[in-house]
Amino acid sequence: MVGIKLAQKRLQLFLACCLLWSEGAAIRPQGALAGQQPLGKAVPEAPFFLHLSDVHLNTTSETTAYGEDTGIALWRATKLKLQSLLSSIRPPRFVIYTGDLPAHYPCANSCYLPPDKRASHNANLRAILADLRGLVAKSRTPLFVVPGNNDGLAGDYTSFADSAQATPFSLAPDAGNPYPALNVAPRCGISPCLFATPHPKMGYYAARLIKGLRLIGLNTIIWGTSYLPVDGVSQLEAGQAQMTWLGEQLKASRVAGDKVYILMHIPPGVDAYSASQGKTPAAMWAQLPATGSDWQDQFLKMVNDNSANVAGLLYGHTHMDELRLIYDRSGVKVREIAISSPRITPQYYNNPGFKAFYYHPNSMELIDFVTYYTGPAAATWGDATYRFSQVYGCGSQAILACLKKLPLNQVGARMDTVFTAQNGAPTYATGAGIPVKFGQ
Repeated sequence: MVGIKLAQKRLQLFLACCLLWSEGAAIRPQGALAGQQPLGKAVPEAPFFLHLSDVHLNTTSETTAYGEDTGIALWRATKLKLQSLLSSIRPPRFVIYTGDLPAHYPCANSCYLPPDKRASHNANLRAILADLRGLVAKSRTPLFVVPGNNDGLAGDYTSFADSAQATPFSLAPDAGNPYPALNVAPRCGISPCLFATPHPKMGYYAARLIKGLRLIGLNTIIWGTSYLPVDGVSQLEAGQAQMTWLGEQLKASRVAGDKVYILMHIPPGVDAYSASQGKTPAAMWAQLPATGSDWQDQFLKMVNDNSANVAGLLYGHTHMDELRLIYDRSGVKVREIAISSPRITPQYYNNPGFKAFYYHPNSMELIDFVTYYTGPAAATWGDATYRFSQVYGCGSQAILACLKKLPLNQVGARMDTVFTAQNGAPTYATGAGIPVKFGQ
C-alpha cells in the first residue's frame, strides 16, 4: 500500500510538471517561491527569450566595418549564433524583433521611395524576412516582429502600408504561417496565439505568449516626429486609433490578470544624440494631438495606471545598449523600465549585439539579461557576453527593483560602460535619454 501511494504521488508530481511545461512555465529557481522577489541572476532554470533589433541588412556587401550596415558575412555569423541558441538543450521560449530590417539608403530632403526606386530596398527586406522565417522554422519558436522606421516599402519613416496597401510582409507571404507573428495560432485557444490584429496594414497587434502573459506589439513610427503617411490615413488619425487600442488592450489585460510585455521600435523620451547636438526637436515622439495630452503623456499615463500588469517595455531604434526610466506624474518615482537591445548593424560604431532576457516563470518580471556581442569583421560570432546584474551591481535583485534604488547619475555611469556594446565610451552625452517624464 505504501508503495502504491508513493507511486501515485510521483505520478501526480510528474503530471503537475508536465502541465507547467505545457503552459510555457519553467521550474522556478531554488528558493524563489510564489510571492517572493525573484532572483536577479539568470540561473539556468529561469526561462528566457531573445531580443533582436536593427539588423539593417545590406545584401550587396559581403563584408562589414564600423560605420557600415550589416553585410552578408556578419549576418551569416549572426544567424549561426542565434541558431546555436535556438537548438540548445534549453532554448529560448520566443524571439522578438523590434524593427529596422533593411539597410539604410541615401536620402536628403525626402526619404520617400517611389515604386520604381524600391528594387534594392525590397531585396534587402525580402532577404531578411526569409532568413528570419528560416531561422525559427525547424524549432517552431514563436517570432514576433514590430515595424521600424526603415521598414516601410515607401521608405524611411513612411507608413507601414504604401499607397497600394502593400506592407513589407507582402514580400514574404506564407498563408500557413504569416508575419507579424510566426509559429503562433491565428486565433487564441492554445498558446501562443494572436489576440488581436485590428489594423494589419498599420502593423500593431497583441498576442498571448503563454498563459498569463500578453505581448502588445506597437507601431511607434506612427507616433514619431518624421512620420510620412502614404497609405491614405493621416498621422493624427492613425496615432489616435493605436493609442485608443492600446488602452483597450491594457484594460483587458488588467481584467484578465495578465502580465504584459510592450514592444516598440522608437521609444518615448528624448533623443540623447539630438539633444547633445542642440538639434530640435529632440523628442522621440511628435507632440500630438495639438490639444489635451500629447501621445507621450497619454502613453505614460497608461503605463503608470497599469504598472501592476506591465512587466516589460522593450525597444530598438537607438542602436545602443541603453535603458530608460519611466517616471510617475510627480517626476520623482520610477514606475517602469524600458530596455533596448544593441543592434546588429555597427553603423553608429557600436559592436553588433543582441540580448537574452530572463524572466520569472510566475510573475513574468524581467530578472536579468545577457548581451551577446562581437566585432563587425569577426568570421564567427564567438562567446563574448556581459550581464545586467553584474554591470549594474544588482546582485540578486530583479531589474526594476534594482534600478529604482540607483541614483540617476549612477544609472547613467553604468549604462555608459556598455552603451556601445563594449566598443568604447559613448561619443555624446547620453544622460538626457534616460529619464522619461510627463510634459517632456
